[in-house]
Amino acid sequence: MSSYHGLGWEDKLMGPQPIWTADPSVEIIAEIAHRHLMLSLDDIAHTTVKLQVQGAFIKLYAIECPRASYFMRISSPVHLCFKILSEVATIALLRSHTSVPVPHILASGSTSDNELKIEWILMDRIPGIRLGDIWPSLTWDAQVSCVKEVANSECTGQQVAAKSNLVVLDRIVSMGFYCIKHIKSDVHRSSFASSQDWSNARSQLMEEDGTRILKSQDADEGDIVDRKEKQQQVKRLRKQLPSFFLSNPDNREHFALHHHDIHEHNLILNSKGKLQGLVDWECVSVMPLWKPCQIPKFLDRAEWTEKLNPKSYCTDPNDSDYEFYEEALNEFEFDAGRSTSHGGMARCLKSTLRLNSGSRYVAPVPPPRRLFFGFGQPDLTPNPELSDTLLSCLG
Repeated sequence: MSSYHGLGWEDKLMGPQPIWTADPSVEIIAEIAHRHLMLSLDDIAHTTVKLQVQGAFIKLYAIECPRASYFMRISSPVHLCFKILSEVATIALLRSHTSVPVPHILASGSTSDNELKIEWILMDRIPGIRLGDIWPSLTWDAQVSCVKEVANSECTGQQVAAKSNLVVLDRIVSMGFYCIKHIKSDVHRSSFASSQDWSNARSQLMEEDGTRILKSQDADEGDIVDRKEKQQQVKRLRKQLPSFFLSNPDNREHFALHHHDIHEHNLILNSKGKLQGLVDWECVSVMPLWKPCQIPKFLDRAEWTEKLNPKSYCTDPNDSDYEFYEEALNEFEFDAGRSTSHGGMARCLKSTLRLNSGSRYVAPVPPPRRLFFGFGQPDLTPNPELSDTLLSCLG
């Protein structure tokens, strides 16, 4: 695997996994910020840089100065150049052609040829409160309004990406296409014409993963048996893909921008619950139109089949068991918000999403994150393992 400053690889059963081997210099981060923000000497003297969040692929640094607050996203070079360029281009598209509240990118470095020796993005910090920190205190009406705003923002982004005159598509920048050893796989990864093309590429990568595990010396007997079964399912799936998706060679299928990680930490609200920002556009890609028709992660909770009954819980705030009621109430409210999200997205996508009676696929409906297929092949219908494999491939 390729080696760059700050990037190492740790062998796992599924293949090498990226690890951070060096921390970016906060002094150099400060210097870059000073230069691009054109800070005064007094601002520079009172500027602080602090690590805010660390993930497998990014480190987020908060830059505080008297003038304002900023963020610098340091990106692990697992997909050098393309990952940063894709994120910058996506945010620029949304800022220029939509009202989706995204950060303002002030500067970026899309190669490792800079003083930090790693890729970075400098952006303003959207003021507000993370949804996860304020949701329980919002009124029901404010929660419903917030869900509608998120659904509208999602659909607006999806629709603008579907306009071919605004978007020029290059290679897909998606974790499923570059994680493990996928970055070197000989698989189609640019400007897919149909769901079948995209799904075929995903299933090819799944098959390669299985072959890699079967050859691994770390695989135990259970891993080998399980993977052999999966390999047979993936091969069968790839043969059946043409029957899952009806294609029209005369017309390219609609694709749409899909933010796959809308969870409570990536939604910024004001004190009244109004959406102020939708952040973390890393690896957001243009997907087949049915793919974005999913429940956002912050609403993807346990499903409630009946109304919450407070009598089943201790509702005394002074009792130690009150936390169980708070947790249940929170989950119930998130679950109730799903129908609002579905309704909002259905209305917004009506002008873009085309479902015809001859199609073998339909837009997802509750339960969330599921795609129901009329397989058209009687022997496939009762096979839950193959259905699971298909969902994994499309996930």
